[in-house]
Amino acid sequence: MFRLPRIASVLVLAGFLSLGTAPRPAVAQEPAAEGAEGEGSPGRPLDGYFGTAIMAFIALFVVAKSARR
Repeated sequence: MFRLPRIASVLVLAGFLSLGTAPRPAVAQEPAAEGAEGEGSPGRPLDGYFGTAIMAFIALFVVAKSARR
């Protein structure tokens, strides 16, 4: 009885959802100017690795503590 409106609404919804996954043209970035202001040094990656390891340990510790109960 209400098959056509239901099918139409599903097709319209699928069409709108597929717009987000439609291929778009790729745009190349402009090359960065050498010595640009605010660029600074590459940083200290070890600090980030240690911070990530500490956060992962804390997350695993919390999950393990809650699993024992």
